[in-house]
Amino acid sequence: MNVGTWNADVIVDGMPEEIATAFAELGSQLIGAEYTPIAYLGKQLVNGTNYAILAEQTILAGKDTKNIVLLIFNAKERAGQLPEVTLVNIERVLEGGAAFGGVAIDVQTEIPAEAKAALDSVLTTFVGSTVKPFALLASQVVKGINYVFAATVAPSTQDPVDEVCLVTVNAMENKIAFADILGTKEEVSLGKPLGEWP
Repeated sequence: MNVGTWNADVIVDGMPEEIATAFAELGSQLIGAEYTPIAYLGKQLVNGTNYAILAEQTILAGKDTKNIVLLIFNAKERAGQLPEVTLVNIERVLEGGAAFGGVAIDVQTEIPAEAKAALDSVLTTFVGSTVKPFALLASQVVKGINYVFAATVAPSTQDPVDEVCLVTVNAMENKIAFADILGTKEEVSLGKPLGEWP
């Protein structure tokens, strides 16, 4: 692993013990919201080690205000003690909304059949990458339904590097869109759907 490069290693069902311990140490730094981990995404060697966790954020001041965020924290080992843990960044990657047409956050790691069917339908006309969803994050009623997944995406290249992305699909419109969550590459080249994408 290169220094400064994110090493994507998605784990959905629980986190490795050292990462869970470090995340628990963040408690006093996470004020004004509750954070429920969805998945451990990977690590980055810098001054110590940065860890990335995708989490559901519930804002305590607003009823049912939920978002999806990327939490990055740094853990430095200390001999005979718990690691020194510092919050590096909280980045909102998906904003929830209760209004008509808003994004309804409803995290499910067991992806419902109708959402999986919508993804599979759109992927039949998509070339350029392999998409492996690990969670359904939200849905949005528009013309049809937008389903928003967290997924690993591997471009169809000789030496593919997994990217961690938000993948939004709409089967009625036969559309797919990607947003890089982790920043595993400087340029995102994920292929394209067949047909027109506005």
